[in-house]
Amino acid sequence: MIIGVIGSGPWGRALATLAAEAGNQPRIGYRGKPPRGFRGTPNLSALSREVELMLVAVPPGEVREAIRAARPGPANRVVIACRGLEPRTGSWLSSVITEESRCVRVGALTGPALASEVIARRPSAMVAASAFDEVATMTQTALHSPICRVYTTSDLRGVELAAAMVRVLAVAVGIADGLQLGVGVHGVVVTRGLAEARRLGQSLGAQDATFAGLAGVGDLVACGNHPEHPGYSVGQRLARTQGADPAMAAEASALVGLAKRHTVDLPLTRAIAAIAAGKLEPRLAIDMLMRREATAE
Repeated sequence: MIIGVIGSGPWGRALATLAAEAGNQPRIGYRGKPPRGFRGTPNLSALSREVELMLVAVPPGEVREAIRAARPGPANRVVIACRGLEPRTGSWLSSVITEESRCVRVGALTGPALASEVIARRPSAMVAASAFDEVATMTQTALHSPICRVYTTSDLRGVELAAAMVRVLAVAVGIADGLQLGVGVHGVVVTRGLAEARRLGQSLGAQDATFAGLAGVGDLVACGNHPEHPGYSVGQRLARTQGADPAMAAEASALVGLAKRHTVDLPLTRAIAAIAAGKLEPRLAIDMLMRREATAE
C-alpha cells in the first residue's frame, strides 16, 4: 500500500518509518528540503492522487493550509496524526478536512508514541479512529508491525478530544516538574485532567473507555514526562521563565471555549490557558487548584 505523509518533521518521518516497517511504501509531502531516506514531493495535490491513505503530520494550526494544498477528493482517505483543535477557530481537525476539501472518509491517530523512540525502533502503540471502518483498518494495516501495535475504534470524537487534552495536560506535568513539586502532582494531573476530558467527552457523545485507553491515560503517562513531548517541554519552560507561550495558550483556550459551549467546567485546563497566556504565575495556579473546595471524586 502507498502511504502519504504530509509533513517532513520528526513525526512525519517517524510515521514514514512505521509505514515502511509494516511493509508499505511511504511518500512524504514536504516544503523546503526533501526528507532524507524517503521518497517525497513538494506537490501535495500530486501526492493525494498517488496514495491510498494520507496521514497529516503538521502542527494543528497548519492543517487547513496543508489540506487546501493537497486537495484530497472523495476517493481519498485522510487521517489526522497530530494532536489538538485548530487554535484559531477551535474546530476539530477532522472537520477542517471536510470543510476544505471533498474528502469525507476521515480519521484520527494518536497514542503513546514519540518520534525519536519510533525511529530508534522502540516498542510503541497507537489507536486509529474513524466513523468509517475502512479508514481505521487501513490505518492499522499501514502502521501495525512488530515495533508498533495499532488498535482501532469508531470513537473519532473521543480520540480527537483525548489527544487535544493530553497535549495541554502535559503542560501541567511539565510545570510541576519545573517547580519540583514531586511525583504526587503527576497523579493529580493524570486523574483530574482526564476527569475533565471525560466530562467534556460525555457531553460530546464520546466513549468513556477512550480516555482510559491509549489516547488518554496511555498517552499522558508515556508522553507527559518526556522532554521531547511538546506540552511537557512548554510546561518546563513556563515554570523556568514565568513567561508566555501564545501557541499553547491558543490551544488550551480552544478547549476551554469548547467546554463553555457545552457548559462543562475545566479548571485545570483553564489554569493552563492562563499560565500560557502569561496571565497567571505557575506556582500561584497550582496553589489555587489545590485550594479549591473539597468534593467527592
